[in-house]
Amino acid sequence: MNLYSHYSFDTLSNSYLLGPRAGGDAILFDPATFDVPLLDLVEKQHYYVRHVVLTHCDDARLDGLRTLRRIYDCTVYAAHATVLGSPAIAVSHGEVLDLCCSPIEVIAMPGMGSDSVAYHMAGFVFTGTAMSAAEYGSVPNPYAKALLLAGIRDRILTLPEETVILPCHGPPSTVAVERRTFPMEASTHDAGLP
Repeated sequence: MNLYSHYSFDTLSNSYLLGPRAGGDAILFDPATFDVPLLDLVEKQHYYVRHVVLTHCDDARLDGLRTLRRIYDCTVYAAHATVLGSPAIAVSHGEVLDLCCSPIEVIAMPGMGSDSVAYHMAGFVFTGTAMSAAEYGSVPNPYAKALLLAGIRDRILTLPEETVILPCHGPPSTVAVERRTFPMEASTHDAGLP
């Protein structure tokens, strides 16, 4: 399996393309944009984007999905059953998806909203906007912040330390690095996870 990162200067965000070494059906995580360089990458690797996996359903970050659906007959996986007015396969915490390459575990990220999930597979965790290197996502209030930090502490930072963290914004990191540098606060111990 090969994993490629694509950074969009238009949206200042990362998308991730995952597919078999010999080409074939591929998975695209968080297509905030689907521009010519990303299309070239897909085509050069002889991939067909069969699955689109979303860590969040923010309309402002889904322009790439609109373009993708015009090119590929892809199935969308997200926390909601409808994305951009079209059907999606709704995922929930603890569910395991069997797509193309490897089982993918769904991890709910409370505090970021009902549409925020992370995905863990084969040494990688795609965290979307919930976290990036030494930072947590933007939340509307202290309770949401406590829930998010508890989720990061209990659901992401408990993964094996060699797990690579692939965020929507910012550089990649590892669980080992984040255990040492992530800004955890005492109040998160009182939040409890749903």
